[in-house]
Amino acid sequence: MKRQTLLIATTNKGKQAQIKQTLGSSAFTLVFLDDLDTKIPAPEESADTLEGNAIIKAKAYGDASGMLTLAEDTGLFITALGGWPGVKSARVAQTSDELCLLALEKMKEIPQKDRGAYFKSVVAVYDPKEKSIFLGTGEKHGEIATDIVEVTETQKQSIGQIFGYNRIFIYTDIQKRASEMSGQEREEHKHHRSVALHQAKHFLQNQYGGKHFVVPIAIIVRDGKILMNKRNDPHNPQFHGVWEFPGGTVEIGENIEENVVRESKEETGYDVETLEQLPFIRVKTRHIERFSYQIYLVPILCKVVGGDGIFSEEEVLEMQWYSPEEIPSLTLFPDDGNMVTEYLPMIQDAISRNSL
Repeated sequence: MKRQTLLIATTNKGKQAQIKQTLGSSAFTLVFLDDLDTKIPAPEESADTLEGNAIIKAKAYGDASGMLTLAEDTGLFITALGGWPGVKSARVAQTSDELCLLALEKMKEIPQKDRGAYFKSVVAVYDPKEKSIFLGTGEKHGEIATDIVEVTETQKQSIGQIFGYNRIFIYTDIQKRASEMSGQEREEHKHHRSVALHQAKHFLQNQYGGKHFVVPIAIIVRDGKILMNKRNDPHNPQFHGVWEFPGGTVEIGENIEENVVRESKEETGYDVETLEQLPFIRVKTRHIERFSYQIYLVPILCKVVGGDGIFSEEEVLEMQWYSPEEIPSLTLFPDDGNMVTEYLPMIQDAISRNSL
């Protein structure tokens, strides 16, 4: 299955490195602005919030490229300076040295106990086809040092280590400056951008990643025959009137045995007892436009222990008992017939073994 493309709307090498570290294992192909054949003009970041600027960038690059797009904006908020530099953190000076020196100059009369500050990052994910926006937010509180830490040659070669205000921001929980921390330490101590990126990662996986559904199927046997339902599904004509095994998706908080008992009762009116799981699982893959999912069919051998056998007319048109050998000749739900044919000896052995 072809991976979906995610455009990363930043040219900052430090941010790119951290985004690769967080999203590199996701089910997306990451594309950066430099990878595009046509250069997209950078939009004006005119909003007065980080959220607003992240959205501006994500929409501008997403609409121009037609790609699902991730953009980010970060600010340093210093309490004693009324939140300065805030939204304009990256624009009050040109280089990291200038940014740090300006902040230290403004704070030269501020005592250590009042030097609290926090970084805040906002990640925006924009879908140009759906015109939808997701926002992830992360904050990291600490304090501002009184000097700029020296940077080693190794740190200079490590992308992102001398970015922005990193050399004057102290993580008070471990008494380390941001520029001294490894990528692993940033993850462990909930770096502001890392938190926001992980929120975006979970959203992307849930919204665009492949879905997986566990569907136990009840092979209900009585007198050597298997109970089959004729499906009532007029809104999906391709599935309406086909024969299938009772069963449905496992719900949150439900185990497989509970699911089989519940679904069997709801569909067939019978109370069943689960006997064993047959030693195979059938996997079906479905693709609907941009949505892909896999269904895992788990066959559970059951016997009737009660109930009236009055089926649900909302889900079932008809119920009949068939021998295992008869089932493949029916008009069946896609792949059910192949499954029975392929595993018929296993099904027959299980029926014999349990004296059904």
